[in-house]
Amino acid sequence: MHKPPMPKKAPERGRWSDFEDEFHRLLGRLVHTTARLDFHIGLQLHGLGPFYGVEVADALDPVKSKISCRLKKLRQVLRHALKDAPAPVQSDFKAWFDRVDFARAIRNDYVHGRWAAPGPLKFKPPGRLIDAEPLLAFVPLGWDMRPDRPDPSIVMTIEELAAQVEEADALSLDFMNLLDRHVLFMAPGSRG
Repeated sequence: MHKPPMPKKAPERGRWSDFEDEFHRLLGRLVHTTARLDFHIGLQLHGLGPFYGVEVADALDPVKSKISCRLKKLRQVLRHALKDAPAPVQSDFKAWFDRVDFARAIRNDYVHGRWAAPGPLKFKPPGRLIDAEPLLAFVPLGWDMRPDRPDPSIVMTIEELAAQVEEADALSLDFMNLLDRHVLFMAPGSRG
């Protein structure tokens, strides 16, 4: 009888494996939370668009449109809804859209760029390797290979990446809170 080959022993993962795992978890969470935000924006369009007489079908076609199209359409719907709202209310929504734009930009950059996890080390006194804090190093996607080009690398701590992910994760709930807080400033819909 032929015995199946024994599985090979998994390679040693090394000193920084927990750091790498946390980095991958955070990057995956950023991708997931951005996809969930896109879905949430689509739900808002599905409900608010017809209510305010704005055609949203093209923006809700997952094959033909991207999140940028849905955001543009949501801005249009909210212009109808908040046309008579005071400036501070409109400013609150503008700030939310700015945060969404930033979250989308870092998601796109981070997914398509290159990472070193760990990247450089931040040494603490007395300067021993065992006490060093691993940092992340990120390089945005690009093909500028000139030797005199500026270094586009971004170095951050795992906590800084986690804070960016938390910010992106809060956007859906923050939008609902804005609607709740400013519902009295929203114009009546035109749906009959």
